[in-house]
Amino acid sequence: MSEQPLKDDKVTPHTVMQDLWAGWRAQALVAAIELEVFTHISQGKRTAKEIASASSSSDDGMRRLLDAMVGLGYLDKTGDKYKLEPVSDTFLVRGNKSYLGEMAYITRNGWDSWSHLTDVVRTGQPMETIDAEEKGREFFPKLISALFPVSYTAARAAVSGFSEDNLDRIGKILDVAAGSAAWSIAFAEAVPGSMVTVIDFPEVTRITRQFVEKFKMSDRYVYLEGNMREINFGEKQYDLVILGQIIHSEGKEFGEKLINRSYRALKDRGMLLIAEMVPNDTRTAPVMPLLFALNMLIQTENGDVFTMREYKNWLEKAGFNQVTTIDVPAPSPLILAKK
Repeated sequence: MSEQPLKDDKVTPHTVMQDLWAGWRAQALVAAIELEVFTHISQGKRTAKEIASASSSSDDGMRRLLDAMVGLGYLDKTGDKYKLEPVSDTFLVRGNKSYLGEMAYITRNGWDSWSHLTDVVRTGQPMETIDAEEKGREFFPKLISALFPVSYTAARAAVSGFSEDNLDRIGKILDVAAGSAAWSIAFAEAVPGSMVTVIDFPEVTRITRQFVEKFKMSDRYVYLEGNMREINFGEKQYDLVILGQIIHSEGKEFGEKLINRSYRALKDRGMLLIAEMVPNDTRTAPVMPLLFALNMLIQTENGDVFTMREYKNWLEKAGFNQVTTIDVPAPSPLILAKK
């Protein structure tokens, strides 16, 4: 049997190979983070030998890892000396407020589950259920600490997207499944007289309190601890309700219920802010929400990502009369709905 010619000789296998080897990039970066490469360089170590010694690694292995970091854009190299690029200096040096290195644990934790994606797609059943109460109580405290810099940066941008009139109307805030409280902290900073009620598991609120104390806001936060599906949000109590990256793990049924409960909890003219992974209405882009949908398939019973059309439909059914978006440094814009 003769080989079939390519249908288009302008098509190359580059994209296929790049994607098949994409996992190497992630694993190399995780290794560099775990070996504290960026932190050692920030402390004055410059050569592969110096960095290897500081991280108890082999000289040859470290040189190869450092060169890979240069190729990926995290380091610059002159002669045998390495220095940080702005992105690694900002996000990968331990001790920085914007340190994202804890995400290495989350990435590593998901490798085994993702290796079973073929079987998960075949069966439609998750490998594990991090949204289950017992598993969630273990997993989410680790996740929320790692994600704080990402969420807080987006939250600060969200605050900037609010008009003065909207900010002036915020007195009481409800932060549902608050996690690190990254979203509500940004609004509490912008509105000094506001008070925040947090809903989350007690294992998670332990982390929430640490972040709130760090920002010196302990006197402005109260906590309702337990399963958010069972806690009464109240009626017409809040000016702003925040659903920060929680609907995707709740899925369609409970996600829509969260929106309805949030509507009832809001005062007249109150606002609901939703942070989520949102694909376009045809589910063809952007790629990050589409890949995240697979992550939900692997790790949750009912989790998924939902389009802007779906969110608008749910919000309008709940009674919200105005739905807009706010562009932030995140995979998707935020959704702002007014009662």
